[in-house]
Amino acid sequence: MRIMPKREPKKTKPSEFGFSLVELISAMAASMILILGFSSVIVFSRSQLTQTNIRVGLSYDQVLMDRYVRTKLTSTISDSMQIYADATAEESSTTSTSGTILRAVDADSTVYHLGMSSNTLEWMIDSTSHIPVDAHISDLLFTERVGNFGKILDVNMNLCSADDTLSVAWTITLRN
Repeated sequence: MRIMPKREPKKTKPSEFGFSLVELISAMAASMILILGFSSVIVFSRSQLTQTNIRVGLSYDQVLMDRYVRTKLTSTISDSMQIYADATAEESSTTSTSGTILRAVDADSTVYHLGMSSNTLEWMIDSTSHIPVDAHISDLLFTERVGNFGKILDVNMNLCSADDTLSVAWTITLRN
């Protein structure tokens, strides 16, 4: 058996330990670029999520309005529908074929009164006031026209939030 001589550990110079300053700075720069890239993706995603939440809220309000319009106004008596250009016209009982206030009577004598008050849709059923949506309302317009099967009511409005607007419109045929 051959005995190997014991070797001394190789002595290294101090410059061979760790990383050089250039290596550390380049590693830090690469890390910063990655961090900035990820943070911009996170900020962009958060912004998109906020915008999506606003749009979903407006869409939910639109669905509620659709339910109100379709279930309540489709059963009104077409001859009872009155549109007023504004509050002054309503006070003087001056009806119009287009305006911002609608009054209609249902087959069971329920009176509906729709209008806008301080950018809020106010829907009165008999004398009870309802605010069916949370969104602000702008450009509310009711328009009446004659169709093949009776009166047609067009309802147009914008549902607004601080950052977005959703335009909605309904066309309802009143057949009686």
